Amino acid sequence: MFLKMTFSLLLIDELLGYGNKISKYLKSLNKEGLQLDAAIAKFEAMLARALEASNRSKSSDFTSLLHEKDFRRDESYLAFRNFMEACMHRNNETVANAGGTICRIIRGHGWSLHAGGRKNQSAKMASLSKELNSEANQALIEAAGGKDWYTEMLTDNAAYESLTEAKSVDEIKKEDYNMDQVYKNLRLACEELFDTIEVLNRIAPNEKYEDIAAFVNECSQEYITVARARKTKSAKEKIEEQEA
Repeated sequence: MFLKMTFSLLLIDELLGYGNKISKYLKSLNKEGLQLDAAIAKFEAMLARALEASNRSKSSDFTSLLHEKDFRRDESYLAFRNFMEACMHRNNETVANAGGTICRIIRGHGWSLHAGGRKNQSAKMASLSKELNSEANQALIEAAGGKDWYTEMLTDNAAYESLTEAKSVDEIKKEDYNMDQVYKNLRLACEELFDTIEVLNRIAPNEKYEDIAAFVNECSQEYITVARARKTKSAKEKIEEQEA
C-alpha cells in the first residue's frame, strides 16, 4: 500500500518538508470515521517538536549582537565618565566639585573598567551604578548637568545584560533537545501512521485510506528522487575532484 520510504536518504530540511506536506494534506482531509486521530496526533506532535528544534538550532547567533551592545555600553560609559571629568575644569565651583566627587567614585570602581573582560565589566558597572544611585550622588550628577549622560549609560548597560540573559535562556532551551532523537521520533511517527493506515484498511477497507496512501507515496517518490539526485551529484563531484 505504501512505498518503502528510506528516511536515511533525507537531509533534515527534506524530512521536515516531507512531514509538512503530509501534515497539510491530512488537515485538509475529512477524517470522520477513519480512526486515525491518535496516530495523526502523535505525528503532528513529533513534527511540531522537530520544527521547533530545527528553528532553535538555526536561531540567530548572539555573538555579533552582544558585540554591538557591548560597544554601545562602552561608548555611553566613556561619554558619562568624560563628561564628569570635563566638569572638573568648569569655572562653576559647584559643577567642578560635583565632577570631582563623581570622578573619584568612578576611579574606585575602575577608571578603565570598559577595557576589561565583559563579565568583569558587568560586575564593576553594577557596583558603580549602585553607589551612584544614592540620593547624594544623584544630586551631584544633577548639579553637574550629567543626568541624561548617566541615564544613557544605565540604559545601554541594561540592554547588554538583557541580551546576555536571553542568550543564556536560549542555550538552556537548546540543551533540552536531543536533536537526533527528535528527528528519529518524527521518522518513527511517520512509519507508525503509515502502518496504522495499512492495518485499518485491511480490517475495514476505505477509499480515503487509499487516497492518503496515494498522496504519501507521491511525496515519498518526490523526496527520494531529490535525495538520490543529490547523492549522485555529490558522488560525481567527488570523482571529478579526485581526477583533477
